[in-house]
Amino acid sequence: MADEELIEEAARLIAGAKNLVAFSGAGVSAESGIPTFRDPGGLWDRFDPYELGGGDIFSALLRGSKIPASATDFVSEMLDVLERARPNPGHLALGELERMGILRSVITQNIDNLHREAGNTRVIEVHGNIFRLACLGCGGKINLGRDDLFELGRRLVELLRRGDLQGLIALASRCWCGGVCRLDVVGFGEPVQDMPQAVQEARRSDVFLILGTSGAVYPAAYLPEYAKSAGAKLIEINATGCYFQELVDVGIIGKTGEILPRVVERVRDLRAGGGET
Repeated sequence: MADEELIEEAARLIAGAKNLVAFSGAGVSAESGIPTFRDPGGLWDRFDPYELGGGDIFSALLRGSKIPASATDFVSEMLDVLERARPNPGHLALGELERMGILRSVITQNIDNLHREAGNTRVIEVHGNIFRLACLGCGGKINLGRDDLFELGRRLVELLRRGDLQGLIALASRCWCGGVCRLDVVGFGEPVQDMPQAVQEARRSDVFLILGTSGAVYPAAYLPEYAKSAGAKLIEINATGCYFQELVDVGIIGKTGEILPRVVERVRDLRAGGGET
């Protein structure tokens, strides 16, 4: 089926949806310049995640007195990438679907906050959010603005370069209770966040939109199966192939930032009376 026919079919399903849910992975953020962690050349191809506390540098530091040699390079690169990243047309298209009253929620494996910056207000972040801190003492959460995160990051890099472990612990002691905070992201071997809520959203959906995920990371990769088993129609858009082809009703190979805006434009036409849904 030609791209235009697939886009038309996807648009008709979305335009008629009562409970549209989107599920996004690293491929969506890759279009904003954030490299995937697992692919060749990605962060976990060049850094040892276990040396770095599974990706949470504060936890690694608090477990011992030795600062990993690669920590400074890892943190510097992450900060540089995140500071440059902005929502791309795929993110913005999801924001538009919410404003149209069609999109119920976004479930994402990404930690970069870009869905929220694009205007989505109901975002379930199963791997956490790097713009948020979690207190190891009381369990409280602290949201960080862009300026706050990057100022914190610059101070972190400076302390890492100096090898100042006590300074790093002082930097992490940011909670009102006096407790030490860590980045609120899921490290290797840690349980995902809000998975029951994500499963509930998938099962309630009547159209489930799969964007930029290879389905390699579990348990999040089970979500399309939950949606399908509950009767939802599934649409997949992915630049590197259709990984859920046995489940999906419409599969489109292409970048989310290129395909999804075209789908949303057609949805807008259909909702305005430009075609039957």
